[in-house]
Amino acid sequence: MKALYDAYKDKAVIVVVYIREAHPAQASQTAETADWKAINGTVFYQPKTYEERRKLAETACTFWSLNMPVLVDTMEPSIGKLYKAFPNRLYLIDTTGKIVFHGVEGPQGVNVHQGEIELRKRLGMPEGPLVTPERRVGAAPAAPAGRGRMPRAQ
Repeated sequence: MKALYDAYKDKAVIVVVYIREAHPAQASQTAETADWKAINGTVFYQPKTYEERRKLAETACTFWSLNMPVLVDTMEPSIGKLYKAFPNRLYLIDTTGKIVFHGVEGPQGVNVHQGEIELRKRLGMPEGPLVTPERRVGAAPAAPAGRGRMPRAQ
């Protein structure tokens, strides 16, 4: 996503919307016992207030070095419900507000490479090298190091 933003930020508005925690820690977990559900001592519980959600989004963005705009959804979550975007989804919305592309519901269906192909078509850009890696159909997306990586079943 970072490569997509860097390559197209002057041609399109690209944002991440933080909706809610997909895999929150349990109330009984601490920074020492939460494993990947904690970053630098911050435990990712399901926020109860908007301020808690905003702080978690900020922590995640810092951890992943996101250099793009991040919007934080309301507690309902309104964007998450309207766009059926939980746990994640990719959308292209034109300048009139019309959805011109949407990927399948994530996490397995999120395909930033396909989103880049569609974005280039909408921008009228010629075919050429893409900045996002191609993903095989059915392959799980690569998880970032640390938080977000689910333990494998034994």
